[in-house]
Amino acid sequence: MFFVLSKIATFFILPGNLVTLGFVVALLMMLFRKSRKLGHHLMVVTAVCCVFVSVIPVGEMAVRILEDRFPKPSFENIATQDIAGVIVLAGAVDGDQYIARNQVEYNAAADRILEMLALARDFPKVPVIFTGGDNVIGTRKFSEAIAVHDDLVRRKLATENIFYEEKSRNTAENASYSHQMIAEKWPDKAQGTWILVTSARHMPRAMGVFRRYDWSIIACPVDYIARPQRHLTDINVSHSIKMLENALREFVGLTAYYWTGRTTAWFPAP
Repeated sequence: MFFVLSKIATFFILPGNLVTLGFVVALLMMLFRKSRKLGHHLMVVTAVCCVFVSVIPVGEMAVRILEDRFPKPSFENIATQDIAGVIVLAGAVDGDQYIARNQVEYNAAADRILEMLALARDFPKVPVIFTGGDNVIGTRKFSEAIAVHDDLVRRKLATENIFYEEKSRNTAENASYSHQMIAEKWPDKAQGTWILVTSARHMPRAMGVFRRYDWSIIACPVDYIARPQRHLTDINVSHSIKMLENALREFVGLTAYYWTGRTTAWFPAP
């Protein structure tokens, strides 16, 4: 139930959806004389909001706060520790394209896969778990873990120490099913130190979830999207709205996960 409600709520809080809805409703209201004036007002308010988030990069600033929460450790620092394993969260494959074309197409989060391959090479004696099935409502016979496994085998990039958890649909299930897999396959490593790989903006929520299982977790964020500097020539309405969507999705997710006891803190810190 939580998974379904979270997907429905996400649709209604995304700025892009709200902007589209605002323009559509305004246009419909302008077709009728009685509501025409109110429609004009709604159109102006919607346009002003678009300009505001473009000129004042609130979305980008919020994403930067998320991405800077957990700094990426150096390999030298990780190498000095006794690493029990690596966990990589799904989210790097376009499921719709896979179903339509039976072909793996990696999206902007492909850094997760590249980091997984690098860590599997750097730590060949420890298990590397790629966790994630399908993150949409309904059954469409797609599992990202299976798709990634098949693609890496085809490209001859698969290694024997990479394992796949193919059922989880969200971050909470990533942690739950990974914990179950580790307890069954490598019980001696359950209390060891694990590296967690996911997008930098998603890392605070992921760390909060995984800490509930009393693991010793090292955050390894990738896939940074917030620019360190911004110029007037960078002003772009669609980009600004997309950045705000990314930030809202995570902060709303953090709040929902905290209220339902799925994270240890509202905004987990190192």
